[in-house]
Amino acid sequence: MTGFENHVGITITNSKIQLVEIIFNNNRFYLNNVDEAYFNEPVNFDDDKETKISSRIQGAFNEILIKKPLESKSVSFALPFELFNSLQVPYDNTLLPQDLEEELRWEFTVLYPFLSSKDLAVQYIEVEKNELTNFNSIIAIAIQRRYIQMVNNFCINNNLKLNFIDNIHMASERALTLNYPSATKGLNLSIYFSSKHLSILYSLNGKPIRLKVIALNDAGEIPTLLFEESNLQESFKINRGLIDNAFICGEDISETIIKTLENILGIDFIYYNPFDKINPEPKLFDNKFYVERYNSFSPAAGIAMRLA
Repeated sequence: MTGFENHVGITITNSKIQLVEIIFNNNRFYLNNVDEAYFNEPVNFDDDKETKISSRIQGAFNEILIKKPLESKSVSFALPFELFNSLQVPYDNTLLPQDLEEELRWEFTVLYPFLSSKDLAVQYIEVEKNELTNFNSIIAIAIQRRYIQMVNNFCINNNLKLNFIDNIHMASERALTLNYPSATKGLNLSIYFSSKHLSILYSLNGKPIRLKVIALNDAGEIPTLLFEESNLQESFKINRGLIDNAFICGEDISETIIKTLENILGIDFIYYNPFDKINPEPKLFDNKFYVERYNSFSPAAGIAMRLA
C-alpha cells in the first residue's frame, strides 16, 4: 500500500457523524482516532435545505475536532442509503463504457422517474455469468450531484481534500475484505442494516454478484426479507446451504438481534471488527467506540482504508 497518505473516513447518517483517522508513520499504519458526534437535531436529506444539513454536519464535526484535531488533510465519506439509488440489470458486455453509462442513466430514470439523468453520478460493477447465474449483469449505484457538491463544499470550508464517496454498505466491504481473508473465498453474504434500510450483498470469491437495498417500515421485516433473499431460485441459484460465510454490520446491532437471525436462518453471522488488522494508538484502548462499538464504525473505517 505504498503512496498512502494520512486519511480520514467519515460516515454521515441522519442523526450523527462517525469519524475514523488512519495515519502512516515509520512505514506502519496506525489507527489514530475513532469518534462520533450527534447532530443537535436529525436531518431530512430530502426536504431540509442544504444550509441546514451542512450546519448540522459542521457542528458535529467541530465537536470531534475540539477533542482531537485531525492530522490528515484527505477525507472520504460513507453516505446513507437514502442518498443513493441502486439497480441490477442484465447488460451487453460489448458496450463501450460511455454507452454503458448512458444506458444506466436511462435505466435509473425508468425505475426512479423522479430522477434526472443529467444530475446523476453513477458507479457500477460488472458481474460476469458464473455458476450461480447464467447471464452477465451490472450492479449500479447512483447519487445526485447536489449531494456530492454539498460534501465537497464541506471539505472546502474545512480546508480538506475530498477523495472518495460511497454508500455505507459498499464502504464497509473494504474494511471487511482487508481484515477477513475468508470474505474473498467462496460465496459470502454480507448484510448491513440501519433504522430505515436493509442492504444485502452476495460476493463470489471476493467479487460482488448481487446487491439488494430494501427500504424498511420497521425492523420486524428483516427476518422475513433475509429468509427470502437467502433462498433465491430464479435469476440467482442461491440457497442458505451454499453460503460459506455471513457477515453483519450496521447501526445498533445487539447480540440478541444476531442470535435471533441465526436461529431463524440457520446461518452463523460474523459480527466483524473493522480494526482487527491495524495498530491502534495506545489511548484508543480507553475509547468505548474502539473497544465496544467497533462494528458500527465499519463504513468510516472502510472508506478510510480505501486507496482507489
